Amino acid sequence: MIGIVGALRARLNGNSNSSSGMRSNIEENKALVRHFFAAIEAADFQVFDQIVGEDYVDHLAGQSPGRETLKQYFGGLHAAFSDLKLPISEIVAEGDKVAVLNAVRGTHKGDLAGLKATGRRVDAMAFQLYRIRNGQLTEHWEVADFATLLRQIQG
Repeated sequence: MIGIVGALRARLNGNSNSSSGMRSNIEENKALVRHFFAAIEAADFQVFDQIVGEDYVDHLAGQSPGRETLKQYFGGLHAAFSDLKLPISEIVAEGDKVAVLNAVRGTHKGDLAGLKATGRRVDAMAFQLYRIRNGQLTEHWEVADFATLLRQIQG
């Protein structure tokens, strides 16, 4: 009986093996997303081969699935904003999902979706939700303030 009570107390206090394993997994998932953001900022898209699933699904409108498509997307974004920064304001994880509130900052130095370089700075917010399986990003949803981004580019 004491063993059961002790196990229940440990679980309620967050000290059980399964609870600490869950916390560890959540921290690993958050670290994976931070690593992904750092790779984007550094334009180190080869890292995607290790941390992004080959059949990655992006629910961003108009985006095709796949890791290679993702590399092309961020390559184009870096061509437009060579000083691209994605500072994370908030990061929260539960289960196999990680939510991120971040800024999108940079100087418009190259063409973007038909818009010629303006040299203007952009600073807009975005909310991302990632699903992680087997230590890789496999799915993504995004709500971004594209209106502000375009308004800042167009002046």
